[in-house]
Amino acid sequence: MKRKHARLSVAMIGLLVVTACGPAQAPGGPAAGPDTGASPQAPKTLVVVVQRELQTWDAQITGEIGAGSAGGESQVQATLHDGLTRTMATGLNELFLAAERPDDTKGTWVVNPDGTMDMTWKIRQDARWHDGTPVTSADWVFAFTVRRDREAARGTLTIAQRLITSVSAPDPYTFVTHWRAASIEGIEGEDPLPKHILEPVYLQDKSAIPTHRYFTTEFVGTGPFKLARWEPGSHMELERFDDYYKGPARIGRLLWRFVPDPNTMAANILAEAVDVVLPQGIGVDVAVEIRDRWRREGTGHQVLLETREGVESLEIMHDPVYARPVNGMTQAGVRQALLQAINRPELKEAMVGDLSDVALTFYHPTDKNYQFVKDVVPRYAFPYDVRRAQELLTGAGWAKGPDGILVHQPSGERFDYNVQIRAGSGPLKQASIIQDYWKVVGVALDIEVLTQATQNDNQYIGTKPGASMITASGGNYYGRRLHSQAIPIESNRWTGNNRGRFNNPVVDDILDRLPITINEGERGALHRQLLDLTMGAVFYHPFYWDVRPTLMLKGVTGPRLLNQTSTMNIWEWDKN
Repeated sequence: MKRKHARLSVAMIGLLVVTACGPAQAPGGPAAGPDTGASPQAPKTLVVVVQRELQTWDAQITGEIGAGSAGGESQVQATLHDGLTRTMATGLNELFLAAERPDDTKGTWVVNPDGTMDMTWKIRQDARWHDGTPVTSADWVFAFTVRRDREAARGTLTIAQRLITSVSAPDPYTFVTHWRAASIEGIEGEDPLPKHILEPVYLQDKSAIPTHRYFTTEFVGTGPFKLARWEPGSHMELERFDDYYKGPARIGRLLWRFVPDPNTMAANILAEAVDVVLPQGIGVDVAVEIRDRWRREGTGHQVLLETREGVESLEIMHDPVYARPVNGMTQAGVRQALLQAINRPELKEAMVGDLSDVALTFYHPTDKNYQFVKDVVPRYAFPYDVRRAQELLTGAGWAKGPDGILVHQPSGERFDYNVQIRAGSGPLKQASIIQDYWKVVGVALDIEVLTQATQNDNQYIGTKPGASMITASGGNYYGRRLHSQAIPIESNRWTGNNRGRFNNPVVDDILDRLPITINEGERGALHRQLLDLTMGAVFYHPFYWDVRPTLMLKGVTGPRLLNQTSTMNIWEWDKN
């Protein structure tokens, strides 16, 4: 098995070399080389590549399309729009549009005698929308109204957002949120909407809001860059917003190129036709080869290989209406069997080497809630054990037929299974390794590479018969991903990111209670119960903690990965 994996890696490296020797022109237009600095006064241009084109500026309004962070889509959003606060690569949650956060010592965070809660936010008075209009508290009140209006918004609310019952604006730079219960959560993730632009549309026809061009080609935000031009399917041009409240960005023009093919991404950075390639796209093995090549050649170009809290994993279809084969992965014993049929340490080694560790659950050791579950995590190890896997499969009624493929008794159905992956050599390599492991126990795995259209089709992904290869963090799971309200269905216009259709009323109750459980001991008990109900039933297959490569030409400074995003400090990026 190990020798086969090595040959796969060499084959991919060979493909990269061949591709890199082709034309250096970047997709969507002529190659844009690094800024020559010919004129000291000329604004600097930075050309940045991501795999997937942005689908919407606000998924809670327009409805989530595919996975909002897949292919680096979320990288673009932070460059044009800010919220109240933002967690930076330092780990600190810093103020952005907020001038002051709620504070119980100042009376701006109050738990009332009836158990409800009020939080008062102060807004910066120097923040502007890109059209020059001041950002005021009325923009948050309007956003609260629209996001909770099912005629105007298609997406799902976070559990914390559902706790907020009303919002008021005592003055233009203060707004107060009233919560139905005391909570440890804030509303850092709830961004403002420009009332002066969207309110006339909302008052005339609420149903026109989700399809309004504001959320695509006519976006107006509050961030360090403003939208100048968007050529769908190709690229997006941004210009520096000189009235940005943190000061003008160091880069004058930011050009985003959307390149679905990871080999083309690698070819462009090797040809120095682009400045930065952000996650996701280029696989770790290819990024390491490029890093070693640049070191040998002494180019000074950079490769960052950063681990994160996201788990590289399989999201399994749980709904028996869609799951195939029948009596397959809908059974906890079968899910455990196929997890134990995979040598995860060997898989991790083949994919990321010593850059990461095997993941046993979705709680990363740096997760703030890991302290509550760390002593019970080992019970969910489910180590590699082919004999145990075969015993579990036999117990579930599966036995190998003459061709070595499992057949269920008495239905006679074969264990043919499907897994959906993103484009790229990395996902294909990983799926191929899993395919080999599962073949040993009798599973015939078909690997489907998602197209640009299918990866953006939430109904298609949310009704898959098998599994999808995804990356999601613990906060995503105990935030809302496991909640039944996040299941994409026709009545919610196929929005939501619980695409495995996991549905457990007890888990729903835990997720509803977590934000309003103040006592640390009680909150810890809920996390432990959640872990037992999910990993105890092997609701998905965790493999290893994700590693994301960022490739940059010499002189580029600024990018650092945090969760899904490298652009949280985009106004500080520079190119010398």
